[in-house]
Amino acid sequence: LRKLVFLTSTLIFLCAVTVAQISPSETNADKDKKKKEMDELVLHMLDQSVTDSSGLRLAQNRAIVDAMAGDLYWKLDEKRSHELFRNAAGEIVTFNAESEKEHAESTEPDYNIYDPNDPRNDVLQLIIKHDADLALEMLLQTRSPRLTEAIAKAAANPSEGDLLSNTMDKARAAQEIALEQSFALRAANNDLDKLIKLIKDGIAKGVTPGLIGPLQSLNQKDAKKAADLGADVIAKLTDTDMAKNQNDLRTALSYLQFASRPAAPTTDGKIKPFAFADAQMKALANKMVDALLVPSKSMTTNMMTTQAIPTLEKFVPERVGLLRQRDAENKKSLPTELKNQLDMQKMWNPGSTPEEILAQLAKMPGENEKRMGYSLLPGKIAQIPDEARAKKLIDQIPDEKTRGAAQEQFDAARIGRTALAGKMDDARRLIGTLTNRRIQIQQLVALATQIQKKGTEKDIETAKGMMADAKALTKDFPDDEDDLADEMEVIRGYAVIDPEIAFRMFEPMVDEFNNMVQASAVLSKYNKRDRTFKKGELVMRANGNFGNGVLLFRYIQQMQLLGKADLEHMSQLCDRFQRSDSRTIVKLFVLQGYMVEDKKPIPPTSTVTTRTNF
Repeated sequence: LRKLVFLTSTLIFLCAVTVAQISPSETNADKDKKKKEMDELVLHMLDQSVTDSSGLRLAQNRAIVDAMAGDLYWKLDEKRSHELFRNAAGEIVTFNAESEKEHAESTEPDYNIYDPNDPRNDVLQLIIKHDADLALEMLLQTRSPRLTEAIAKAAANPSEGDLLSNTMDKARAAQEIALEQSFALRAANNDLDKLIKLIKDGIAKGVTPGLIGPLQSLNQKDAKKAADLGADVIAKLTDTDMAKNQNDLRTALSYLQFASRPAAPTTDGKIKPFAFADAQMKALANKMVDALLVPSKSMTTNMMTTQAIPTLEKFVPERVGLLRQRDAENKKSLPTELKNQLDMQKMWNPGSTPEEILAQLAKMPGENEKRMGYSLLPGKIAQIPDEARAKKLIDQIPDEKTRGAAQEQFDAARIGRTALAGKMDDARRLIGTLTNRRIQIQQLVALATQIQKKGTEKDIETAKGMMADAKALTKDFPDDEDDLADEMEVIRGYAVIDPEIAFRMFEPMVDEFNNMVQASAVLSKYNKRDRTFKKGELVMRANGNFGNGVLLFRYIQQMQLLGKADLEHMSQLCDRFQRSDSRTIVKLFVLQGYMVEDKKPIPPTSTVTTRTNF
């Protein structure tokens, strides 16, 4: 009997060892098989999106689809990705031609620096992530004739800037040159000759703040050459007539601000950070003071005087007295409306305290300015951990609705701070004291997703219970956009905590979103100012910034989370979008979310979104 027991035990042990050795290989095989299946699904969705885009009417939309697909293809097939990027560039050229024709036929003046429907910047930003040389090539290839003309005019007539059209051309040219320099810097990478050529070309075309980066990079490889070219940059800038060119004034100020910053610490003590010579900066500062002291009717120039004084004081303190005197004279002659705007700028300063804002508001006569100023207070007060100080400030707000919004935001922020401190029970109790249903939902979802990340069985059950509480606060089916926001916030939480429930909630919403997009398209047809649609087709944005025109795209994050939870299921739901434009772009956004490897904590969709009407 003992021998039998021994033999049995030995066999069990050997089997266990064998299973332990085989299981990992089987598990890896299963994982490989699953990964292959998912890669095939991703490729199918990408190919389907590209194929569907051929039926889109707008060249800019075809460009966006090709670029987004190329970006997503990069990890799977770089050759295909390059093909799609080149296709996107070709579509931008087509868009440029169509845009030039529309501009020639239009009788309305164009005061926009950029066409908001132009896909070029979105496309180039996707390409530069992967291939800087190709991005630079595409930047030059897709430059429109109008932009090329603006650059040529700015180079030929650097002092002309009185007419608004000239000012717009100069702004377009300056932004394009800065973009080209930043791309060229990325493309140059560690190539010394390319860096030197980049800086010299930049000097020849017109000095912009974009040359600071190349000079810093060159300094790491050849400090003497960087110093010599840095001197050439400042000499070229000092030689301009800043009194007649606001762009040069802004550029000079940016160089002086760079020079006045404390040097950033370097990891290698042998390499010194790039710096301009003191004499060069003093000469540039003197030139800028001369320009600002020239009498000017330009409000922009006069306002720049106020902005420049703190920086100029570090280089030419002996001349700042005259500048302050001129600044005071400028302000005396300012219309009341502009004075109020200057005061508003002080309030919008990120460093301004709620107390400073309240003091400034007390001096303002205009009701519109006061309304705007009071709208800043809720967000500022929410950041204050001192409850007594916050309450005192809230009580000083005269408008009842703003006061209520400030209290709600402070309560929400306090719950967040309590949760971050690990006091989950206290945070849940505070949520129960809230009177605003929407904030309750947002806070319950935020707390539930935070607790769920701990991963224990108890924490997951607690998170599900909190999600059930949040869901109970929503309506069975939304009646308006506020109800929809509540519903989608709960879906956001469930997508992480219990995807099955999230999908059950989202599925009936697809039909509603179809109705919304179609209704928006019809209404847009009769509103010339609405640029969400063009020729009946949704104008796509690679960055997801569709504004508030189409409710569907407020909830990209929710759809991405659902795709992350179950891509196959979400792919099927994408196919239920009836319009090819919305179906194609939603599918690409879902793939973006699925392919992101970063697993950072998911923030709430928004902070308190209570509307304040004055």
